Amino acid sequence: MRIVVLGGTGEMGSRVASRLEQRGHGVVRASRTTGVDVVTGVGLSEASAGADTLVDCLNVTTMSRKAAVEFFTAAARRAVAAAEAAGVGHVVVLSIVDVTRPEVRRSLGYYAGKAAHEETYAASALPVTVVGTTAWFTLAEQFLTQARVGPVAFVPDVTLQPVHPDAAADLLVEAVVGGPGTARMELAGPERHTAPEMARAVATETGRRTRVLAVPFPGRRFRKEGLVPGSGIRQDERRFDEWLRSLRR
Repeated sequence: MRIVVLGGTGEMGSRVASRLEQRGHGVVRASRTTGVDVVTGVGLSEASAGADTLVDCLNVTTMSRKAAVEFFTAAARRAVAAAEAAGVGHVVVLSIVDVTRPEVRRSLGYYAGKAAHEETYAASALPVTVVGTTAWFTLAEQFLTQARVGPVAFVPDVTLQPVHPDAAADLLVEAVVGGPGTARMELAGPERHTAPEMARAVATETGRRTRVLAVPFPGRRFRKEGLVPGSGIRQDERRFDEWLRSLRR
């Protein structure tokens, strides 16, 4: 297959692209660094031409609700238009478990953007498979830099059920190879951790002199359960502490 991976040089897109290439597929790694800007549309039609499948692993680093919604909505609309024009037969979209639930999308501006992203694709006429995962283990590293003042990192005090990023990449590849017909696939990790706990563990493991302060999140119940998936969701068994040990190398 010829497969276009939007965000193909990013954290998840590069993992997915490499796995697909290893399976013998022709992969276009579409990103700004390769001359494709999904928001403006520059290079998108050319990248999509002749593609069988489009995989959207796009991301933006922002906590602003307005910026996140504008980015993900514009990107999805451009991608849908390009896929329809190119006759793409299947679209796989990376998303977040439960992100369209009102209480989740209200909790953070980024989640509002991802909810809009998913819904824009769902509203199209394309055969779409949404792959929703919980937060990846690597988010713990981002917690140490996203909201930082000097040596102090401010981390939201929420409970997560994080998953190994390689497991997320494997599920995306499974969705691509499986073809259209499945509307949604979801994945979580095996354990619950608080975000500050994860950040402190990374700081300790990597020898960073960063002090982590937990920032209260509105609603006690939401802090404990709002971002934890319900029962019955598929789980990958790789544990956070195992991933932590890999940082020593």
